[in-house]
Formats: sequence, C-alpha cells, structure tokens
Amino acid sequence: MRALALVALLTAFPNRVVLGQWYVGVELGSARYGGSAHDTSSGTGPPTFRPGDATMIGVRLERVVGRLGVALRGSIGKSGLAASGGDLTIIDKSAGQLFEVATLVAVRVGGIGPSGAVRAELGPALHLWDVGDETRSRIGPTGALAYDWPVAGRFSGAIRLEGVASRSWFEEGDLPPEYDLRPTLRYGVTLGLRYRL
Repeated sequence: MRALALVALLTAFPNRVVLGQWYVGVELGSARYGGSAHDTSSGTGPPTFRPGDATMIGVRLERVVGRLGVALRGSIGKSGLAASGGDLTIIDKSAGQLFEVATLVAVRVGGIGPSGAVRAELGPALHLWDVGDETRSRIGPTGALAYDWPVAGRFSGAIRLEGVASRSWFEEGDLPPEYDLRPTLRYGVTLGLRYRL
C-alpha cells in the first residue's frame, strides 16, 4: 500500500523541483538464465533446459524525488532455448524472442565519491517470451543494486546488478515427463546512459 501511495505522490506532486527530476535513458545488458527444467532421471537427454543467455536493449523512464524514485523500463532481447549439461551448452537462437517490462521503486542507500549514488530497486517484472507461434507471459519480482554517476551536463551513467525470479517458462507437456519444472531465474548486469529532462 505504501508503494502505491508513493507512486501516486510522485506522479501528482506539482513542485517545480520535482518536475525537473525526470530522466529518460537507454540501457544495454547481459542476461543469464538458470532453472526452468531439470532432468530428474539418469536419462540420455541434457540435464537442464532453460532460456538462452541474451543481450538486452532497453529504454527507461524515471522520476526521482530526493532519495526516492520510480521507474518504468522496457527491454527486448533474443534469448533462444538452451540445453545444458556439464561444461557444454547448446543454444537454439531461432526461437525465444523476449520482451520485458518492469516497474521499479528505488531508494538511495548510499553514495560513492562526492556525487555518485548507490540505489536499491525493487518491483514486479512482466516477461513475454515469444516461442514460435505462442507468446508466454510470466510475472515475477525483480531487484537490483545500482550505481549512478554524473557524466557531463545533464547526462549520467548507471551500472546495475539485477535479478528476476518467475515460474518456469516451460509448460507441462513441453518436455519429456522426466523433466521437473523449476522457477526460471534471470540475473545480469546492465549499463545505462540517462538524460535529465
């Protein structure tokens, strides 16, 4: 309930200082995946199936008031499908387009140097995984630890370490019965450049 009140306050607050704290930015990230499906037998198939690792490109709209902020981020990448076992991973990039939309609440938790800020971010993320003729949606919590620093003028840079968890991106019947469906985990690092409006 407090998060909803914060979003309403940040959206409706008429102060000129607040209006000057809008940011728009672009992001480039590396996403790694784990979980999804695990072979519970000692069969001849690969031990795990999961989305393939992906390079994500995104845009971000953010509003900051003092130590608090809210952001909306949309990103896209080509994850494909990965079969892993031991030191070998085979990725089929012909399927598995990924769209992600996340709403984040950020709190400044510290700083590095005279003007750098360390922020903790939490919120829900919606994943749309396009596999062939079907689009699967998954919602899960996302969290990040970010460091922002000034670059020049109204531009600032950011680096983020983040993670997302959701239910398995596979459905019952997608894989042989010996595969146990597990939560899909995404973690990665993102670099961003943003502009203060």
